[in-house]
Amino acid sequence: MKLSEAERGDLVRIKSFDSGCDTFRKRLEVLGLRRGDVVEVLQKSFLGPITVQAHGAKIALCRGQAKKIEVERLS
Repeated sequence: MKLSEAERGDLVRIKSFDSGCDTFRKRLEVLGLRRGDVVEVLQKSFLGPITVQAHGAKIALCRGQAKKIEVERLS
């Protein structure tokens, strides 16, 4: 499933990033999001950003970005 489909409070593991988005993937790595990382969805509003926590940092992603991240639900 895509990160944009996860619900508030979900723990998810990042499986992959959409192909063809190398610049996007590198930007997320700089922010601390890498394949295999477990993140918690802290906030998900109807039209606003999706906020996740990874490695103690809160990161806000727009829905378009979240749709490019493939995850698996852990909880």
